[in-house]
Amino acid sequence: MRPEQTTVILFCLFLVMFAILFLVLPQSPFSAEEKRALQTKPRVEFRSLLSGRLGEEVNDWYADQFPFRNWFVGLKGAVEIAAGKGENNGILLGKAGQLARVRFDMATANGAIPDTDRVDESHLLAAAEGVNRAAANARVPTVFLFTGRSVDVAASAFHYPSEPSRGMLEEWESALAPWVVAPDMAGVLRERYEAGEAVVYRTDHHWTTLGAYYGYREAMRAFGMEREILPPSAFAPVTVTNRFRGSFWAAGGMKWVAPDRLEIWARPDDGDYAVTADGKPTDGFYTFPDEGAEIGYELFLDGTHDVVTVSRRDGAARPRLVVFKDSFANSLAPFLARHFDLVLLNLSSARADFTDLTARAMEYGADRALVVYTLSNVLTTDTAARFR
Repeated sequence: MRPEQTTVILFCLFLVMFAILFLVLPQSPFSAEEKRALQTKPRVEFRSLLSGRLGEEVNDWYADQFPFRNWFVGLKGAVEIAAGKGENNGILLGKAGQLARVRFDMATANGAIPDTDRVDESHLLAAAEGVNRAAANARVPTVFLFTGRSVDVAASAFHYPSEPSRGMLEEWESALAPWVVAPDMAGVLRERYEAGEAVVYRTDHHWTTLGAYYGYREAMRAFGMEREILPPSAFAPVTVTNRFRGSFWAAGGMKWVAPDRLEIWARPDDGDYAVTADGKPTDGFYTFPDEGAEIGYELFLDGTHDVVTVSRRDGAARPRLVVFKDSFANSLAPFLARHFDLVLLNLSSARADFTDLTARAMEYGADRALVVYTLSNVLTTDTAARFR
């Protein structure tokens, strides 16, 4: 048998083996490593067959349920980095295992521009106009915290041009009106990162609990409440897990990158606060998964809910702060709750529109309002452009 014949036979056997494994191995509807739902066996329907959607679902099914998929995902990540690209699936690899998303789906008036690292100027200006409008209409003191992306905060960790990030931040700041109270949160975090502080996770897009503390400090200063800020020494950092692998780790396929430490900053009175999520009581500031389950950022405030409230169990009268937020506010809430009763409204909700900041603040009896929104969401959604 000639060598080329042997190669063809072995290749065919390889394909047959993987086809059999694909059919007999158990299939999962969710990937814990990639933190996303996987395509399962599609339902055959005449309508989906005609539209071509069935073919797409079959392709996704095979790609998502491919035997030993996690191993191959890691292999691809290693090959991309070894080839000198410095990124995989839009995730940059930087010093000390710092990861950041550099490519994203940029929202525009004419639809999204997929997989780009460039900002659409008209979209950014429309978002700024929404912020300016909401600040002008506000009936209570309102502060905006636009948390920087990891690629903005940890720019020095990467061999990647920083001009797009720097230009976006400068344009965003210059587009905000003088009456908008918006601390330079990206600049604050970048300064602390440069000083060696872990203010953003290496493997995830959120700020760490330390980063959230700096957000709390800036918000309190902006509200004119600097004297009431609790110092870091008023809290006791508690490491919850040393095995936190976040969204960047899941998307980047760089499985050799070490996990993060996830911690909470505890106080003896943590149990004095009642927390409800969409009307149902929770365990408090922190909801722990079942024993043996992975602990993630969902620890804070039980993850994503449309309406979360925090108040003292003793019913003490306190000013009410309405927080218009994305998930960054979840780890910020335990700090703010020491001073305010909180109502947190999810700006990414699929069931309710909270973009009328003025009307919603009045509806929930706000004494003050705070917007906590990452610049990543500003770039990839039209939410900020709809503020009023």
